Amino acid sequence: MEGTGNKYYRLLVKLGNLRTKYTSHRNFLILISFIVGVIAALAAVVLKVSVAFFEHRAEAMNDWMGSNWLSAIFPLIGTGLSLLVLTRFFQGRLSRGIGFIIQNIVGNKGRIDKRHTYGHILTAALTTGFGGSVGLEAPIVATGAAIGSNTGRDLRLSSKDTILLLACGTASGIAAVFNSPFAGIIFVLEIFLLDFTIPFFIPLLISTATATVVSQLIYPGKFIFTASESWNIQAIPFYICLGIACGMVSVYVTHTVEWIEGYFHKRRMTWKTWLLAGIPLCAIIFFLPPLYGEGYSTITQLLAGNSAAVTSHSLLQGYSSEVWAIILMAVLLITFKIVCAALTMCAGGNGGVFAPSMITGGITGFLFAYLVNASGLYHLNTPNFIITAMAGVLAGVMHAPLTAIFLLAEISGGYKLFVPLMIVTAISYFITRKYIKYSVYHKSLVEKKILSDDYLPDHF
Repeated sequence: MEGTGNKYYRLLVKLGNLRTKYTSHRNFLILISFIVGVIAALAAVVLKVSVAFFEHRAEAMNDWMGSNWLSAIFPLIGTGLSLLVLTRFFQGRLSRGIGFIIQNIVGNKGRIDKRHTYGHILTAALTTGFGGSVGLEAPIVATGAAIGSNTGRDLRLSSKDTILLLACGTASGIAAVFNSPFAGIIFVLEIFLLDFTIPFFIPLLISTATATVVSQLIYPGKFIFTASESWNIQAIPFYICLGIACGMVSVYVTHTVEWIEGYFHKRRMTWKTWLLAGIPLCAIIFFLPPLYGEGYSTITQLLAGNSAAVTSHSLLQGYSSEVWAIILMAVLLITFKIVCAALTMCAGGNGGVFAPSMITGGITGFLFAYLVNASGLYHLNTPNFIITAMAGVLAGVMHAPLTAIFLLAEISGGYKLFVPLMIVTAISYFITRKYIKYSVYHKSLVEKKILSDDYLPDHF
């Protein structure tokens, strides 16, 4: 790692020397944004592929053994290894989540320590590779931000240009994982609260487009959810009801994360907190196996019409054809997915609530459509409701409706569901805003007075 870092630094120095001789500053930033896009995409894909490999091996092992007790223990091992790396190798100085990035933008001119360029990949791989029930998006965002920030710092760029490259790295990570360049850009603007200008936009566009192409070349098998060819306008009342349901679920998700993290925040991160959070985590995953890992595989199966996926390897697997069993398991998964995510992070794991919010939303949409279809009242297109609910809960939890709309529109293979996405996302967002003023990313920063209400956008 040290030798690679020195080579990269020497490359940046050479680029800096060439800049003054052969190109303008604007063109140089475009070139650097291209390089940042490539590196951030490679980091994101390496992390995603490695975790997917181990997660699939665990599923195969469950099938072979006919039980899930071994995979239920894995999250405890993964969070323990991550905790060991965080406390021993990084001495507790590797900030997790996304809030620290915003803090560095506001108070440290976008400068992020070099340890963040590789620390999140290592700890997140240990956490989620062993089945921690969190998402990789936050570690990927942190890694991309650190790559962009350190690139700008090594090139002796201004704080404005450093923040721009930080944004490029962040957006590129999102674009590489989801094959969604526009969602990556909008995520940066909504979550990092950056001002939009055309000179700022062009490098972002270059880096995210580059990241998308790179990831497509080396990781073509990403999860892309296919929506139906069209949506029925007569289903609009049901999309309105789904939006209300997503808003209530978003409020539950946010309050649950705040309560669990608040409880463990009072305690020092030690082996005792690891066991205190890790043992309940393993117990929940034992009884609810679909909560193992990120959870995208469950959503993929539900989209393919396999409703029995919610009962897979559980005590109710033998009742997978029963309506009551599917409904009960779906309710339990919605209730405990975010609990497992919070416990994973409090046990010493590295991850975020981005993916858990999407998974919770997807199961909410599935349950909603399943109940309506089972009642005989109306026949709903279940995949469409899964996709729109994923956007609804994501928008409510993150307070980022545009990111949610464009992300799910892009990864569902087009913009066929754009109107339902807008309806569900808008309703969910406004309901969440009524009860929760700040997003999970901004609340702690406001409480610490790092951000003020004047800095945050004036929402409705």
